Amino acid sequence: MAVHRYESKVAVVLYDAKRCIHAAECVRGLPTVFDPQAKPWIRPESADANELAAVIRRCPTGALTLERKDGGAAEQPDATNTVVIEPNGPLYLRGRVVYAGGPDATTVEYTRVALCRCGASANKPFCDGSHKKSGFTDAGACNARDRDKPAAAQPPTGTVNLKPVANGPLMVEGWIELKATDGSTFIAGDKCWLCRCGHSKHKPFCDSSHKTVGFVG
Repeated sequence: MAVHRYESKVAVVLYDAKRCIHAAECVRGLPTVFDPQAKPWIRPESADANELAAVIRRCPTGALTLERKDGGAAEQPDATNTVVIEPNGPLYLRGRVVYAGGPDATTVEYTRVALCRCGASANKPFCDGSHKKSGFTDAGACNARDRDKPAAAQPPTGTVNLKPVANGPLMVEGWIELKATDGSTFIAGDKCWLCRCGHSKHKPFCDSSHKTVGFVG
């Protein structure tokens, strides 16, 4: 599926439908620009470049990005690499994210991605909203053995590399701060393995459940 372009005199809004899970941050932020009932549904001429940039940055999946034509600065990654655990949903990762996409794919750098943790996405390792149909449930609370870890050796900054293990977890190289639904935070690095099959009893981390459930991906 191609990335769609919506152009005005001051900016180009790019929309990658494969990565959209309809979080609707854009619709709430700029309803005059983003209107799912209109055709075209994105009308960047209805806002200036700064307004577009501010709202697009709220898109948690990175399905929306912006090319500025007014000389304004391009979006920069957050200074801190953060992972927000969405209840019954994906992991929202923000930072300088690098994904190679396999031996024959082009390496891509992102600032915002949603990572599948239900095992059902057709766009692994990214979320495509399949958790809503698959019945995936997980409250996203902080596991006690993670919460009680000693302070991290370094802050969660720098590049985060995503490397899916065939039929297994997602290896994350880089320091990340995870934010659980109970308000607690903990830092993982410089390598950790995140569950992709949806069956780990130690979510969001892998506990090798993919081997017993026959996960493929």
